[in-house]
Order: sequence, then structure tokens, then C-alpha cells
Amino acid sequence: MAENMMRKIKVKKCTIYILPVIHGLREEERKVEKAFEDVKPDCIAIGISPEDIEGLKEDSDGMAQQYEYYLAHLSRYGKIAVPPPDIKRAYELAIENKIELHTIDVDDDEYATLLVKNVSIIALIRHSRKMKKLNKIEIKADNAEEFVMKWDKYMNSIKGFRKIEEAREKAMAENLVKIADKCKKILAIIPLERSNGVITHLERYKNL
Repeated sequence: MAENMMRKIKVKKCTIYILPVIHGLREEERKVEKAFEDVKPDCIAIGISPEDIEGLKEDSDGMAQQYEYYLAHLSRYGKIAVPPPDIKRAYELAIENKIELHTIDVDDDEYATLLVKNVSIIALIRHSRKMKKLNKIEIKADNAEEFVMKWDKYMNSIKGFRKIEEAREKAMAENLVKIADKCKKILAIIPLERSNGVITHLERYKNL
């Protein structure tokens, strides 16, 4: 699908290559490798929080229940793996090639602040009820990309949670702009469902 293809945006004197990925799908590992070979970046940026880097050293025992349900559904479209192969391979490539690795998503404290700011008690109760239905829902999709977008729409159907995701996209874009000050080529590995929003925000900085 077109929305799953790599995009490049020029910001300042840096070219940012946005690679949309599907967390958990094993085949995404090779996708990251190929993008790295093609781009030959000065640094890698990953759309995860700083705390999530520690998750690369852990196994599935520490997964949130909603992520377990997500992987169960995703497994219909290909082999899955934990930790997400795209993130793990990006981490390894940065180490192997001795280049900087940046996490560009909000950290846990910032997320907590966004949650308090945007989500009411009523919304939390509604969201909790939705989570309890995750093992029963049926999401019809022809491929993994379509499934991920529909899953994201279901998970963030409540306005407050959509606002949080929009804030995350904005933060990722702004962090990429900051990194652009010191890199000529950035390979930015962004969750597919957040990539369009990140690109929209980055377009505002285009050719600055």
C-alpha cells in the first residue's frame, strides 16, 4: 500500500526519511534493513519512548494485555515476534554502525500528563469497557496495513485518546526537527498508524 512506503522530507539541511512500520510483524525487520542500506543515514530515530528501549531486553511476559490481543489479531497477516523486529533491528543497526539512535516519542511522564489533560473519568471508564472487549472484536481487513489502521481507529475512537495520539505525532515531528540540526540524513522509523500525522507536522518545517 502507498501509505506504507518510505517518504522523504527536507528540513533545514537534513533529509528525513520516514519509514512506516508495523510493530510486531516479523517481516518488518528486513524492511528496516533495506531502508538502512538504501538511505545510509547519519542517525536513526525511532517512534517509541525512551523507556521502551529497555523493552528490547525483555520478553513477552511483560506485555500489556491489549498488545497481546493486538498481536493475536496481527498474526492472521504474517508471523509475529516480540520484541518488535523493526525496533530491535534498528537498535542493532545503530550499534553495529556506530551511529546515534534517538527515541522521539513522548516519555512516560509526558504521556501521563497528556492523559490527565485530555481524558476525563467518564472517558476512562468507556475506554476500560472497550479494552474488555478486545478478545471478542472482529476487525475485517485484507492485509496487515489495513488491519493496523482499523485497529488504531477502534482503540482511539474516544476523543480524548485521539488527542493524545495527535500530541504524540506532533512531538515526534518536533523532535525530528531538533535532530535535523545535527544530522544530514535521518532514518525515522515510525509506527504506520502515526506516520501520516508525523508527516503532516513535518511538512510545516519543510525547506526551513
